[in-house]
Amino acid sequence: MKNLLPFIISFFLPGVGQFVLKAYRKGGIILFTYLVSTYLILNLDFLNLIPFWFPHIIIMIWAIFDIYDRIEECDGKKIANRYLAFSLLIVMILFPLTLSLFITGLFRGAEFVAYEYLNEDRTKTEMNEISTELSLYKNYYGVFPKNYEAFISQKPIWGSWKADSWKNLYKYELIDSVNYKLTSAGKDGIYLNEDDIIRKNKKTKYSKTPTLN
Repeated sequence: MKNLLPFIISFFLPGVGQFVLKAYRKGGIILFTYLVSTYLILNLDFLNLIPFWFPHIIIMIWAIFDIYDRIEECDGKKIANRYLAFSLLIVMILFPLTLSLFITGLFRGAEFVAYEYLNEDRTKTEMNEISTELSLYKNYYGVFPKNYEAFISQKPIWGSWKADSWKNLYKYELIDSVNYKLTSAGKDGIYLNEDDIIRKNKKTKYSKTPTLN
């Protein structure tokens, strides 16, 4: 493991692998060269044509060959080849696979948290915004809109108001010209149960032109 780690580290940060082998002078030279070359390419205009990853590849190869030579000198060519092969396997296959699984798990976890704990608050906030715009519409036109889809189509930004945070369509009912009910089916996606989130018209003490295009 002691001889495998320098190879793996060198793929990501050339020079640090030499520190593990206590070759501090050589490691410092490689690391310094890597950092300076990367900085120059990123900050000097006339070097913009050189890809930022180019010095990493070149200096990484330099660092890996240096580590290979040091391990070969101490433990023989067979051992050096074995550690180099293992490090390539880890970096090219196992590491990306592990990273992919980690990122997937992270996104799944975020989706679970949003579904279980955040979507209800988001939906309630959105329904309050919809209710406000419906009230402004009523104050201006004297009645609530008959067709909900036609109402939200008046402004592109309202396109997300078709469905709640669980992707269930809102159910809009015009009870009469001055009363409506807006319903979200809630987390279970089923209407007409205790999970529903409901907003009804509320009186406003002010009159304002609705925010339409």
